[in-house]
Amino acid sequence: MGIPFLTRHLYPFAETIVFGEPQKVQRKQTEYVEAVVIDGPSLVYHVSMRLLSLSNGSSQPTCDEVSCAVMVYLLQLSMLGVKIHKICFDGALPDEKRETRLARLERSRKRLVTLRTNSPHCFQKSSSPLRPRSISPKNILQRRSLPAKYANIPENPFIVPAVFEDLKHRWCKKNINSVVKNVPDLSTASLSDFPWGDAVVMVPGEADTYCAHVARLTGCAILTNDSDLLLHDLGKRGSVVLLDSIEPWTYDASQHGHPLIRALRLCPDQVARRLGLTSLLPLAYELKIHPDTGLKQLIQQAKDTDDSTEHKPGYCQFAEEYQSSPSLDQETLYESYPQHLDPRISELFSLRGRIRDSSGQLCMYLVVLNEDPARQCAWAQGKLYRSMGYSALNLSFSDDENCDFVDEYVRRGSRITTDRISLGNREWLLLEMNSLCLLLDTVHLQSELEIASPAYWRILALYIIHYEQTGSAINHTERLRRLLMLGYGDNLDWVDVHLIAQMQSVLYSLRILGQLLGLTGFIDNLTLRTRTLLDNLPPLSILMRPGHEMAQEFRTGCSVNDHVDRLVKLMGKCSDEDSAQYVARSHTDRDDSVTPPTGMNGFGDVRARRPTRTLANMYELLPEQ
Repeated sequence: MGIPFLTRHLYPFAETIVFGEPQKVQRKQTEYVEAVVIDGPSLVYHVSMRLLSLSNGSSQPTCDEVSCAVMVYLLQLSMLGVKIHKICFDGALPDEKRETRLARLERSRKRLVTLRTNSPHCFQKSSSPLRPRSISPKNILQRRSLPAKYANIPENPFIVPAVFEDLKHRWCKKNINSVVKNVPDLSTASLSDFPWGDAVVMVPGEADTYCAHVARLTGCAILTNDSDLLLHDLGKRGSVVLLDSIEPWTYDASQHGHPLIRALRLCPDQVARRLGLTSLLPLAYELKIHPDTGLKQLIQQAKDTDDSTEHKPGYCQFAEEYQSSPSLDQETLYESYPQHLDPRISELFSLRGRIRDSSGQLCMYLVVLNEDPARQCAWAQGKLYRSMGYSALNLSFSDDENCDFVDEYVRRGSRITTDRISLGNREWLLLEMNSLCLLLDTVHLQSELEIASPAYWRILALYIIHYEQTGSAINHTERLRRLLMLGYGDNLDWVDVHLIAQMQSVLYSLRILGQLLGLTGFIDNLTLRTRTLLDNLPPLSILMRPGHEMAQEFRTGCSVNDHVDRLVKLMGKCSDEDSAQYVARSHTDRDDSVTPPTGMNGFGDVRARRPTRTLANMYELLPEQ
């Protein structure tokens, strides 16, 4: 998050630069940035804010829009000949950042509450029909302030993992061309097939540390909005270019075939020497404890601190965070670190290593979903599948490394708190995986949808929400039909939004399960079968579509009415003979050694035998908090 006001104090010492190779730019008396390392999450949120400032209503940028915009941003740099060494994403945050993590979750929760209070029409105003944002270089690069009315719009919770995934697997030259073919001033002629696939890395720690490491080794610039990067040791040539300062620059079309990009650059070593300091750390420390003090007095206090650091334990503790750098062992780990994981799953993987050396605990910080904060947290849906994933990871440990539970940090009412998830044994996990495979096959047969299609997974999520986990059958389906037809111009209300959040929770929980099973090394047929089915989950840029985009998935040869009728039929069928057979099968397979997690039935018995109740309104399923 950085030290408040640090960049404001240091901007007078910044120099204007132009991105690109000197022979391509050909501007006299101009400083150039020819190579960069990029703070991935910072770039994603920066681009999202620029897109939000273009909104015609109070709608968040979607995962797909942000992903496309980041791609165009990187394409612009590539066209100018800028070498991108690495694009680093956080694989895990250190334990000492726990309070920072919780503060960010609380900030998101408060924004959601404010939006709920002030916006009865949720993320879209009824007077402003949604139109696709224009993903052009000018819209992405042009500096502009965020209108005050958008200040409390929560960030889209899935944009960072979606962009990471797309840069690795989606943005090949063919897919890039399909997006930018009609955009002026963009060319893909010099691109390789996956131009940024190798540069994008999930690091086994904070992206900050690894960005600083690359800048120190290569002398390149770091693209970020995090002022903390100014406090790391970047060497004599390493520098920071703040993303907020980047903007397109007027150029002579007769000399250049595409727009230039300029920005402000800060070289921490040079600025510190100009101020008479050994580094900027003492200045940042004094600013942190004296935020209202002027720069002249801060510099004097920083010099006093610089001369007597050993007598200021508070400063030593502050500076320690910025003085660590990847060791040789960490660099080796970075080279072999899994590059296919969702960032939150990567953190669990990282915690596994820490537990070997300490009595640490597995934790999962679940994002605040775009949900109705007056209702039960949408993460309650899909909890079973997350528990299965956690249990599988736990079972891959040796006995002395096993944990009894995982602590999930989630919204509960008006606060962020822990939800302790008990872990099951191997037999419980096998039974639940068998039940899941049967469910996936049944929905596939009854829905007549291809298992790789997004519509299949929406129907599956709706089934899980309204029957598998509640034993409820839907009687009146008009609202569900309307939700799946929102592309025809209707507006979402908070009830619709909460249901979409519950669907996202179920699908993301299945994604967690699939990726964690892949980490276990289990090769039994049932595990492989479960992984194969879950590998059909679409990427996040599709999976986390908003309602108006989700409706497009159901405009196939089969009408929305047919899809809803099949869903209702599926529920009705399972409430009759299928449930009875399922219960019988569960009792037949039952073994006394099977230990389901506390508070969670291990065999599907309770869910299957729960008496079916008919709802006058399907949204009675959404309890008030």
